[in-house]
Amino acid sequence: MTRSAFFFALLTLLTMPAMAGDTPVNYIAEMTGMVCAGCKDHVTTSFTKLEGVSKVQIVPGDKPGTQKVTVTSTSPSLTKEQAVTALGASASTYIVHSWKKSEQPAN
Repeated sequence: MTRSAFFFALLTLLTMPAMAGDTPVNYIAEMTGMVCAGCKDHVTTSFTKLEGVSKVQIVPGDKPGTQKVTVTSTSPSLTKEQAVTALGASASTYIVHSWKKSEQPAN
């Protein structure tokens, strides 16, 4: 490979847009059942096992007794069913009431 061909190939790679699967997106879940730090740790560990997940953030929800869970992933299509499956037997304790893909880009 010539030097100019190498630099052309390198320039092409650097200017290509990111692949869709590499762009992080946020999923927002409304959940109940997390009453202590151990509960939050269990949900965080479970959701971290989902495809492409790099971050799980849990904060109090808008309604009393609910938690807002933000899951950041490079997977463009995580579903509520996958989240429930990731919780395993604990899915009867930690209830996923809603799961939606955020329109806001992940930070």
